[in-house]
Amino acid sequence: MKNKNLAIVLTIGLLVLVGGAYFVVSSKKEAPESITPEPQIVPEEKINTLSADDIGLILTTGNNNRKVIMEVANIGDISSLDYELSYMSKGDIPRGAIGHIDIKSKTRPVRQEIVLGTCSDVCHYDEDVSDIKLILKVAKIDGTISQVEKSLEL
Repeated sequence: MKNKNLAIVLTIGLLVLVGGAYFVVSSKKEAPESITPEPQIVPEEKINTLSADDIGLILTTGNNNRKVIMEVANIGDISSLDYELSYMSKGDIPRGAIGHIDIKSKTRPVRQEIVLGTCSDVCHYDEDVSDIKLILKVAKIDGTISQVEKSLEL
């Protein structure tokens, strides 16, 4: 019986010794340094500025000031337009709309109606609209990109 108890005590002692050694060795390992990628500096793309007259841009309102109508007449060398319309509505709430237009026909002006509000089955128009500003990103056939800004007072 003594030999059996001695074997059990030695086995437990050996397990404690091995477990303790493992704990000490694993805690001394240094945590791997977090690898932080170097920030990449993206070169700023130079965007040319055009005037509204350069592209024949006209902004008007329609449907009792519930829509902004954008017309671009000089589209001969334009491949697409991206627009961002921003405005303030009742309660000084900033609102806006964005969109993209591919120029398919070079013979007639581009016309886009932009609702000042939201529409699904029924339109809910914003009230007391002010500070309407349109920013157009003009992509030309030669690959250059220009920007046009125009404001509209009601």
